[in-house]
Amino acid sequence: EETSALEAETLRRGGVEIITGHTVAKVSSYLDGEASGVTLDDGRSLPCEMVIVAIGVRPRTEFVSDTKIKVNRGIMVDRYMATSSPDVYACGDVAEAYDFVYGENRLTPIWPNAYIGGRVAGFNMAAIPTEYRGGTAMNSLKYFGLDVVSAGMVMPPDASYEVIRAKYGQACKKVILKDGLIMGMVFSGDIEKSGIVYNLMKDRVKVGAFQQALVAEDFGLVSLPEEIWRPHLEIPSAIADTSVISMEQAEEVIAGE
Repeated sequence: EETSALEAETLRRGGVEIITGHTVAKVSSYLDGEASGVTLDDGRSLPCEMVIVAIGVRPRTEFVSDTKIKVNRGIMVDRYMATSSPDVYACGDVAEAYDFVYGENRLTPIWPNAYIGGRVAGFNMAAIPTEYRGGTAMNSLKYFGLDVVSAGMVMPPDASYEVIRAKYGQACKKVILKDGLIMGMVFSGDIEKSGIVYNLMKDRVKVGAFQQALVAEDFGLVSLPEEIWRPHLEIPSAIADTSVISMEQAEEVIAGE
């Protein structure tokens, strides 16, 4: 698609050779522990001085295997980061926590979610009831000067999802929607207003009436109806259960304010 092609072209201009459709079958080494080359599954040999393996993240849950703590792909937690075992909390890459895009618990092993989940767990362990609003997959990268931001779904799983796109200059924008809700986004080249789209996605705002504006070159706060941006982008979303406080309120309690 357009974003992938733009990223690939940027990398090639930077001197990076991209080989797709093949895997590494063998790593060669002249000295113990020092790579000298790799052999691909089609028999080609490529010299190299370093091999980086990156195929995803698998939580280390073995340490709770003999306990009553519920484990799926990761350690299952509720909206307070509590596990199925009383007074035991989990957060970070090992925790399978609420994903607001999918509406269910999923692994989202990235630093921002670990940071927020850790703070929520800490407040609850300190007897300050604080709810985790949820996280989702996010990435922010820079390839040879090309900024790329993605969040939520990056590819629609089936035809029931709507995809809107725009390309102008060296910028590409893609937003995935279902039933008027943003399910994912990929912005490259022009990421300045990606935070607005992310917040609309996180707050589960219905955007059907103005969805095409989300990928417009001049998109900004003024592109949104006032009744949308004022409560959702100026003021933090209210928490329905008044017995549960936000992290900002929890910090004030800790500080004695």
